[in-house]
Amino acid sequence: LAGLEEPTRAAPADVRCEPVVPGSVTGRVDGDLAGFARARGVTVNTVVQTAWALLLGLLTGRDDVVFGATVSGRPPELPGVESMIGLFINTVPVRVRLDPAEPVGDLLARVQDEQSALMDHQYLGLAEVQRAAGIGELFDTLTVFESYPSEEDEPVPGLRVSAGTDTDATHYPLVLVAEPGERVSLELRHREDVFDEKAARTLLGRLTRLLTAMVDAPDRPVGRLDPLGPEERRRILTGWRGSAEGIARVTFPARFAEVAAGSPDAVAVSCEGAGLT
Repeated sequence: LAGLEEPTRAAPADVRCEPVVPGSVTGRVDGDLAGFARARGVTVNTVVQTAWALLLGLLTGRDDVVFGATVSGRPPELPGVESMIGLFINTVPVRVRLDPAEPVGDLLARVQDEQSALMDHQYLGLAEVQRAAGIGELFDTLTVFESYPSEEDEPVPGLRVSAGTDTDATHYPLVLVAEPGERVSLELRHREDVFDEKAARTLLGRLTRLLTAMVDAPDRPVGRLDPLGPEERRRILTGWRGSAEGIARVTFPARFAEVAAGSPDAVAVSCEGAGLT
């Protein structure tokens, strides 16, 4: 995390962390994400985390992002770890630097290599990592890749899983939960006092479109991946403003003049210490 200047925030910094029951929206990824990951020599988790990094970069306007990831915390090197009872999970930071010109496949390989190099240190507590980084809280979004036994699994000979559900929550404004399967399932848990259901569905839609685009065109530069749906694109191209009562077409010169008139003393351009309003 050396060189990181500030935390990656998807929500306003002054959001109160009072306990709330999160909302949830769900979706599935079209296409064989597992087959794509195998062909590229990466894990499905890497593909999902890379897509989340791209979405987070778009959401925050940054090309250097950090988010949290939940890891199992059961290193195979620890003797007897398979018989130990207890919650071993840990939350670790994942940092992804984004280059718009880098092909999707190269980005996936780089993210996997960078995270694999850190696996031996996943036992470090998040508070310890944050103290070492020296900038306090590093992120406010979390990714979780879950792989629980299903009804078709037989984890122990003679023992079948008939059904299973889980209910949990975190204090993070956004938590992405991915589950493997014939089609990868996605759940975006969101603090409703920060992101309402409509905003959460918009973000999940963008994420699934990014994942589909990555699978369809792994050689495409990441800067050319389009996360917008037809409706979102229409709103942008037509200069969407206000409520759903109507659409106003606004030219760039008119919008420029409007902003300049509203903030005549605001700095518009700065270079080498000089600024122009």
